[in-house]
Amino acid sequence: MVLATFLLPLVIALLSSSTVRAFSTNQVAMRRACSSISRLAAALDVDEELIADAEVVNTDGMPLLSMELDGMAAVDVEEEQFTEDSYQRGLATIGFITLLFASNSPALRSVFDLSAVSPPVLLINSGVTLIGLLGVVLTAPLMNQVVVDIPKTDLDIGRDDSNFVSRIVGLSTYAGFELGLWKTIGTTLNIYGLSATSSDHGAFLIQLTTLIVPTIQGIQGVPIPPRIWGAIGLALGGVFIFSQDPSQVECASVQGDLLCALAAVFYATYDLRLFKWGKIVKTNELITTKMVTQSALSLGLLVTLSGEETRAYIAGATSDDVMLAAGVVIWSGLAVNCVAPYLQVSGQQAVGPSRAQILYASQPLWAAVLSFVFLHEAFGTEGLIGGSLFLVAMFLAATAEMPDPNCPAKECEV
Repeated sequence: MVLATFLLPLVIALLSSSTVRAFSTNQVAMRRACSSISRLAAALDVDEELIADAEVVNTDGMPLLSMELDGMAAVDVEEEQFTEDSYQRGLATIGFITLLFASNSPALRSVFDLSAVSPPVLLINSGVTLIGLLGVVLTAPLMNQVVVDIPKTDLDIGRDDSNFVSRIVGLSTYAGFELGLWKTIGTTLNIYGLSATSSDHGAFLIQLTTLIVPTIQGIQGVPIPPRIWGAIGLALGGVFIFSQDPSQVECASVQGDLLCALAAVFYATYDLRLFKWGKIVKTNELITTKMVTQSALSLGLLVTLSGEETRAYIAGATSDDVMLAAGVVIWSGLAVNCVAPYLQVSGQQAVGPSRAQILYASQPLWAAVLSFVFLHEAFGTEGLIGGSLFLVAMFLAATAEMPDPNCPAKECEV
């Protein structure tokens, strides 16, 4: 049952391939026809509007007239097929990332629930980032072969964000530092929140990014399809209903909930800036610089604010406490902070940040299952209703039409 639940996002992503393929086939045919008209007009030196307005008559029995347009049509088909395949891979990638992210809240919460002596939040935070950095450095050659990096835009696009610092240290270094800053703040707030509230509440509140990301994109003029807005509404309704579950009262707190909600703001900022920098900077450079920044900032916070608390924990913790903390740190560092960010860059570029957020929105469901199995956190009727709304929202997003690669707007979803 648990295995089937975890595989559901991937199944939905794969099932959506037929919808994507049908949509893409129609788009290919239409664009190919339009492209052929434009190229025929140019080849014959005829006004394109005259050809577009020409009446089509019955040509039965007439000889066929063919032109070789230097293989341009074949190139168009290949480019459209690349876009379609990239979108399908992106859906599957985001579905897999969702499972990795979903395991984070229950894993981190277990350190505070199951330990005789709870570890300092900043110690866990710095341990996770250091393991993540080590994983990035050691697995970079392998990940570069596994991850299909999206072709990067000309660096001129980054000049909009250039400043004195970026011109000195370089755009890739600046981009990694910015992402590392947002992720450090969000992760620190998230772990503090999980130390004071339930795993279920923390996981659901983090998914406020589902609303924040597309809302900011909409304000910036990015066209978001109505179906995606409907999915966002259902996802947020699921968050609200789930938070009303009375069975969560004993293990949740307002302070912890507020910290997790605030962490969602910084995670949303990270996702949006990742979409920006992912178009410009190579994945390996971006993730490595980000993890170096996270590790440096996390260690600085640990030494400055939690030195005495850390020494007290080392003196009083049992061997079981240390083993549990080490296991959680290794899992969160490698799976959530090493593998997932690598996959997130290419997956989010292919799917788009708004659609990715809806798939990410299913994280609380899988986190709730893990919390129920390992931490015995129960949920009642409200939790089931809220979870059902999330499933519907995820299905709507996964089966929505793929973003238009030839979108005429200045700022497009992808």
